[in-house]
Amino acid sequence: MRIAITDNLRPKHLFNNYVKWLREVDPAIEFVKLSYHLDNASELSSCHGLLLTGGGDVHPKFYGKPDRIAETEEVNERRDEFEFAVIDRALELELPTLGICRGMQIMNVYLEGTLHVDVPTAGFLEHAETNGQENRHSIQVAPETLLRSITAQASLTVNSIHHQSIENLGKGLMVSATSPDGVIEAAEWIMKDRMPFLLLVQWHPERMKDFDNPASGKIAEDFLQRVQEYQQYSRNPINS
Repeated sequence: MRIAITDNLRPKHLFNNYVKWLREVDPAIEFVKLSYHLDNASELSSCHGLLLTGGGDVHPKFYGKPDRIAETEEVNERRDEFEFAVIDRALELELPTLGICRGMQIMNVYLEGTLHVDVPTAGFLEHAETNGQENRHSIQVAPETLLRSITAQASLTVNSIHHQSIENLGKGLMVSATSPDGVIEAAEWIMKDRMPFLLLVQWHPERMKDFDNPASGKIAEDFLQRVQEYQQYSRNPINS
């Protein structure tokens, strides 16, 4: 089983959090880091799943707010454009895809949605670390959603480490979870039976130390199950 994972352009230990998290479920997973530095988007064709990681902000010019660039952090247009190409190919291959934090945001922008450039400015104040301490809050999971079926919970407790979030949903997406103050915390395809697996979450399940929390472990387990199914049943000879 090979999973493509986008370069989060952060210190090595933060990238390794994603690797360790999924290897809690299957220690034998192979990972392929995709990065514009390596110019290796073509390696996606040899993978069975895609993980879109967190990191710096998506450039606001890609969702119609170029004048608000001063409110962003660590924008990197080369990364954005590279990941748009990766997503395009992943959808063509029908790869199971999991987006985390920025990963959720870049997918939403790819699908022509928009973002809150700065969550506090938009009126959402409880979504960042305080003095280096992890912030946690509850989220409500919508019924009859993929996320509800994965976690079997109507309410979850998640960590919160972000200053951007989805404003308007991209084409084909629906909200599957929200925070008490109204931030979109998870999204998925509306027409799930006609599309490849896609789950987008705003929190960081890979950083949660309580793996038995359904918002962490269950997501890892289900994603890897979908990847395994793709590996076994894909008609694409490259992925057999």
